Amino acid sequence: MVKIAGFQKNSFIDYPGKIASVVFLGGCNMRCYFCHNFEILTQKSNVKDFNEVIAELEEQLEFIDAVVVSGGEPTLHPHIREILQKIKDLGVLIKLDTNGSNPEMLREFVESNMVDYVAIDVKCAFDREKIVQGITALGNKILQSIDYLIGQDKVDYMFRTTLAPALDEDDLLAIAEMIKGAKTYQLQQFIPNENSEESCFGGLQPFTKQQVEEFAKLFEGKVEKVLIRGF
Repeated sequence: MVKIAGFQKNSFIDYPGKIASVVFLGGCNMRCYFCHNFEILTQKSNVKDFNEVIAELEEQLEFIDAVVVSGGEPTLHPHIREILQKIKDLGVLIKLDTNGSNPEMLREFVESNMVDYVAIDVKCAFDREKIVQGITALGNKILQSIDYLIGQDKVDYMFRTTLAPALDEDDLLAIAEMIKGAKTYQLQQFIPNENSEESCFGGLQPFTKQQVEEFAKLFEGKVEKVLIRGF
């Protein structure tokens, strides 16, 4: 029996321009102090019967355009291919949210038309292990995913960064170089939670809108479009 971590019936913000449901897959190969889904970072969080979710999605078909498959890191789920296929069989669009650490699987899903939109969370510079545990070892894989998405024309995509207050201008400059030539980049607001408050960065205040607008200028001439969300 295929198990997943969670399901959200309706979202107006997770798939640009579409009304979507969201399927959450547990398990992740990074640990971010600012993670907003920190309760589903292990495979043990996959406790919900996916067949029940498919039944709920079938009831939702007249109300949604798409399904977002998110996490955790969804490409780590042992049944990811089956999950995508069952959703695709419903006739809806699929958006994949990923940290970019599995470029081979990303290419497979794009080239086989299993996904219609991809969002990669580019979290920080790759030497910032204290902010994101695991990112240094996965940096090369993430760059492969970034380069692949920028170079292909089969699906739409965006790169995005949660502006956790431990980040600095050097992180953003590093990201700007990583995603040079991209279509869309999104800077999104950090929302403190139990996980972030218990970390060594607890107590840091989110950036202001004015600060974020200054960050956005770092990407001028690097990407086609910069979006700011949550401010």
